[in-house]
Amino acid sequence: MRYQQYFWDFDGTLVNTYPGMVAAFGEALVASGVNDFEIDSEEIYKTMRQHSLGTALQRFSAEYQLDRERLERIYRLQAAPRLKDAQAFQGIGDLLAQITAAGGRNFLLTHKDHRAMNRLEQLGLAQAFTGAVTADDDYPRKPDPTSLLALCRQYQVDPKTAIMVGDRNLDVTAGHRAGMAGALFDPEHLIVDESQPEIRVINYAELRDWLMMAK
Repeated sequence: MRYQQYFWDFDGTLVNTYPGMVAAFGEALVASGVNDFEIDSEEIYKTMRQHSLGTALQRFSAEYQLDRERLERIYRLQAAPRLKDAQAFQGIGDLLAQITAAGGRNFLLTHKDHRAMNRLEQLGLAQAFTGAVTADDDYPRKPDPTSLLALCRQYQVDPKTAIMVGDRNLDVTAGHRAGMAGALFDPEHLIVDESQPEIRVINYAELRDWLMMAK
């Protein structure tokens, strides 16, 4: 196994939360007075995937001349109940179990609050994780590596034995800044990999095969 310690993003990496996020964002725009026919869900999705929720809020509040903070409040109200319907990506459960069976450890690093771990528990995945940092811990957001380094200190992780797995450049960059490798999960080839990940994959079977090979 190439690495012993695995740090995982949540949204769009472990669990496909994007359908619910995009739907909630569209509803927030409508509630803010935007005509439904003007809303391009594909553009919302691409902005979230290629950049971040914050970028989507900034872009579309400017485009439709809306109050950004109000748009975000409405969005979060609409998005929260949808988390219960978000499903894990195919193959992720098997990969997490294979890592732990081989003596590795998994850690969660997410901008979501404790509800991320709650959803992993509902999906039967929480037992594969040794530790987690969520929004409740109030660390700086990725790509700042502070949260990763805190987990490394808490669980005595040597970053040279670790890899950060995420679906955006900011995840890989955070890993690199913490001294570990990075893997970019990009199932639809939407990301320009400016972060230079050690590997870029479209599914978890591909990542598993690479991880389980000796260096």
